Amino acid sequence: MLGLHLVITSSAARMASSQTVLGERLGEKISSPATRGLHQEMMGVFSSNPFASQNLIATLKTMTADLLAQTKLEGKSLDEVDRRRTAVFMTFGCIYLGGVQYVMYKKVFPKLFDARCVGKFCNQPLREKLRNKEGIKALLKQNMTDMIFNQPLLYFPAFYIVKEALTAADEVGTGAPGHYGSLPSLSSLPVSRVVSNALDKYRPNMVSDVATMSMFWFPVNMVAYSIPVHLRLPAVHMSSLLWSSYMSVFKGGRGK
Repeated sequence: MLGLHLVITSSAARMASSQTVLGERLGEKISSPATRGLHQEMMGVFSSNPFASQNLIATLKTMTADLLAQTKLEGKSLDEVDRRRTAVFMTFGCIYLGGVQYVMYKKVFPKLFDARCVGKFCNQPLREKLRNKEGIKALLKQNMTDMIFNQPLLYFPAFYIVKEALTAADEVGTGAPGHYGSLPSLSSLPVSRVVSNALDKYRPNMVSDVATMSMFWFPVNMVAYSIPVHLRLPAVHMSSLLWSSYMSVFKGGRGK
């Protein structure tokens, strides 16, 4: 477990370094007309349909991460894939990563941390960023807000609730042992019961879950909050593919 924690932290640092180069030189190193045109088309899609494009990316990304984890890391064949587990990651990716995080990163954070200051800092070259003390303060505040508020109070509770809800949907009416097998239908299942059971499973894991997530996301977020806002979620999604694979292996299976 510790070994994998170190691996993903190292990978995050390398990925963060690569994304820094991408964020700073994206507009400077595009030389051919074909590449420039493709870049402009891609940015046009993100700019004109931001919510839909980010939601689609998040859903497909988490589904892909889970399938890669099950088939490549765990050695399952496609017939052996746990489809409920894949559904958990697709649902979580669609509702939380593509929905809640879109609002948080694109709408809320720029308002909380002075949109003009953040926008100026995000679009500056690295040398100017290092001299922008107000921008650096905003960067650290955004990262700390993510680690202190988002991760423990939103991200993990949402994940555990989605997982518990799909577990309930899978077990209701089956007679299986546990919380839900004896219930006749989903209409007889109180939402409060699902939420309560999910949070009961989260509480004993809260410290280790948040610590592991912070080890991975701190370096990534230092980059994500430094690049232009419209590139922020795509950068997060690229890094999140690795993180979601980790989540699939250690948090996705039944009983985990």
